[in-house]
Amino acid sequence: MPRTLNEWVRQLFEERTVYDSVDRNESSSNMPGHFPGGPDCGAVGSSGESVEPHNRNWFNSKAFESYMRSTWRWFQFLVLKPIIIVMLFIFRLLAIVLNVVYFREAHSSHVINGTHINPIDKANKFVCDLEDNLPVEPQYSQYSASTVEARLPPFYKRSYTSALYMATNRAMFLFVYVTSPQNENSSSIFNKIILNPDFISLFHENSNTLIWGGDLMNPEAYQLANSLNVTKFPFLGLLCLTRTTTMTPQGSVKTSPKISLISKIQGGLSADINPHLLIDTKFKRKMAKYEAELSLMRNDLRDKFMSKALLKQQELNYSTSLALDRAKKLERQREALRKEYIIWKTSYFKDLIERNANGGARGDTARVGIKLQDGTRKMMQFPADSPVEDIFAFTEISQAGLLDETVSTSATSADEIRRKLANFQPTFKFKLVSPVPPKVVLNEYLNGPAGVTIRDIDCIYPNGLLLLES
Repeated sequence: MPRTLNEWVRQLFEERTVYDSVDRNESSSNMPGHFPGGPDCGAVGSSGESVEPHNRNWFNSKAFESYMRSTWRWFQFLVLKPIIIVMLFIFRLLAIVLNVVYFREAHSSHVINGTHINPIDKANKFVCDLEDNLPVEPQYSQYSASTVEARLPPFYKRSYTSALYMATNRAMFLFVYVTSPQNENSSSIFNKIILNPDFISLFHENSNTLIWGGDLMNPEAYQLANSLNVTKFPFLGLLCLTRTTTMTPQGSVKTSPKISLISKIQGGLSADINPHLLIDTKFKRKMAKYEAELSLMRNDLRDKFMSKALLKQQELNYSTSLALDRAKKLERQREALRKEYIIWKTSYFKDLIERNANGGARGDTARVGIKLQDGTRKMMQFPADSPVEDIFAFTEISQAGLLDETVSTSATSADEIRRKLANFQPTFKFKLVSPVPPKVVLNEYLNGPAGVTIRDIDCIYPNGLLLLES
């Protein structure tokens, strides 16, 4: 059964007395360890000598271990864990403060008013900062009368991704210049190498050479430094496509080209270094070494580009020719349907004219006069429920003089012709205009909503006059 706290403490620390003495009447004298004395072993003996009770402080090791374990748990819960939580909060607050104080410029340069700056703008800003940091007096005499732009290499004012794409797809040399604003030696490479005429001449002598620059505040420059394992700043490296030759049973085979770092300068330059010799050793000789291989790559890339362009042109020509053939076929089909439509309508209007002449026209009709371009006027009595396109068809047939000619009709029934021409929408290359104000152009009803009949147009129902215009 569980014990109360008082019982547990009493068990741990209470004094425990010796057992009561054994009664003499129970032959205690014969028991081992018998002490001769009075009637109470704890009292005065027969010799009159006083015997002190045997008192001992019992120490329970298991209870003490349990007590210490419980005490340690409470100490962790009440002391250690609160201290750890407070320290974590303090470190977190300190990190926020450091980020605001030391990296505010980097954050603000990357995001302004919640808008991310374009990498092109960051590259342009870097070049502008270099121009602002140019010495007032040129270090080299040939630049005394030159512009600011001529004193700098032609930096590529776009993103590093774009520069890398150019170097990869056109087999070009790519210089990358990465600086750190907090570096005290950031001006050594800039003054001795970047502004050196020997270095700038590399870009004028070889048109297949690019240079891109950025500082560590630019995410692209930061990622570039990590990918190239740059440990010191400023950093000036030379990249280009490289490939190796491997031996196979079929002979030597060159691997696929990949971009590689072939030379670099990093960290500050000492005062006794000859910049001209350094440029010649680090860059000119390296470029001469890889130029022949890059020329072969350029030829391969050019051939692949021309092959792809030729293939695309052939596909385009084929698609265009196929589209033209399809359009011509549709036009022939449409022209055949139009001829059948004209023949069918000519026969219909001849029958309608004959019925009108014999007084056989019945029901509601509209008498419409149409003045053709040659000045002749054609009169026609249309059924009021006829579609508007019948007036246009009659005008075109009259303009062509087909009503006065004998038109051969096919043996196809009228119902079959209607089904055949159900989806055919005729087009007319003229306008029919009412001369009575307000002038109405009948073509608006022709291209208007379906179901419009002659009865719905006031300018021609029950009678009206229309002028034919081109």
